[in-house]
Amino acid sequence: MLIKTSGLVIRTLKYGETSIIFDLFTREVGTCSFIVGGVRKTGSKTPASLFQLMNWIDVVAYYKSSTSLNRIKECKSHLHYLDLPFSLQKRGVGMFMTEVIQKTFNESEANEDLYSFLWDTYRFLDETPKSTGNIHIIFLLRLSQFLGFYPHGRYSADTPHFNLYTGTYEEVPHPVYSLDPQISQLLSECLNHNIEESHKVTLNRSQRKDLIRDLLTFYKLHLDRLPEIQTHKILSDVLDG
Repeated sequence: MLIKTSGLVIRTLKYGETSIIFDLFTREVGTCSFIVGGVRKTGSKTPASLFQLMNWIDVVAYYKSSTSLNRIKECKSHLHYLDLPFSLQKRGVGMFMTEVIQKTFNESEANEDLYSFLWDTYRFLDETPKSTGNIHIIFLLRLSQFLGFYPHGRYSADTPHFNLYTGTYEEVPHPVYSLDPQISQLLSECLNHNIEESHKVTLNRSQRKDLIRDLLTFYKLHLDRLPEIQTHKILSDVLDG
């Protein structure tokens, strides 16, 4: 059937001499793979740059749920970024978020709430004049709601240890899975803010690195066979620069 949809480009591969295969997280059918031919030819009406990671595009495609690759009939840009492509820090944050989405969501079914969350997050990242150094941390926490393992409870004098395995704040620390009270308290502070308020959380470089490391461990404990997330290592250098 012919579908019209919009989505976020989360993976791109060169195919043959002139074609591109890309994965799109779409509004209507979830994650879907497409092939588009001829876009790497000189003078192509549709530029290959349209399918770069993090781009939001509109497509008209021949779609079959049983087909691994669907063919594009028409496509165009859905969102024109103003600042993200030109800011090293914003681009690093966006690449990290995109890799996380690519490796955690593969469902070929619609998720309107997740789509709206991603749309709002990337637009905010592009447009905000405030610090973006904590956006990826709040993003991981908010995304875990859609994945089904959002942290429960908050830091207190009675429950100062966050257990990565149970996803709860506890009185007695676990010898393996509990975070120390300082990081547990910072995590609780992050839970109290949405992405638009991420600049209000005060973290130094060491604390930011520790939180990312611990949240990625949190993800690995709750998602079977989660591939290694790579871009956070580059992002750490970008944010420290």
